[in-house]
Amino acid sequence: MHDTIGDVDAIRAENKILMTEVVTFDQARRRHHPKAGGSYLRGKPDFFNHQELREILQSYSRGVIAGDWLDYAMDWNESGAVFAVYGQVSAVPMYSILKRSKQGRRPSGYQLLGRGGVLKSDRTLGAILKMLDSRRTALVKSEK
Repeated sequence: MHDTIGDVDAIRAENKILMTEVVTFDQARRRHHPKAGGSYLRGKPDFFNHQELREILQSYSRGVIAGDWLDYAMDWNESGAVFAVYGQVSAVPMYSILKRSKQGRRPSGYQLLGRGGVLKSDRTLGAILKMLDSRRTALVKSEK
């Protein structure tokens, strides 16, 4: 029998008790999904940077104020990042903004998707947001 705190390691060794191991997200991904983790070793796919998120959220806010949009979701994978805009209660987004990572010969860029498919592709986010803003059904009037 052990009766000092210093003997805790000996007790664990005798009983084969393992402590929790702290790992990073990348380490956990590689451990649980070793075949899918290859892209994390070569570099992470592009996500929206601070400026891009600010511009997207400003456009989204105008749609919310106008009463056209109710919710959004963001996601990313090996092919790029997605910002999805939802209108009334629906499981399918009204619009999605895709930021495509440069892969092989395909250049990086943005796409605006609607429920029917690709509405616009461009190398600049501004052009995509301009099209998105033009597709809103209601306009917000400012009182001066």
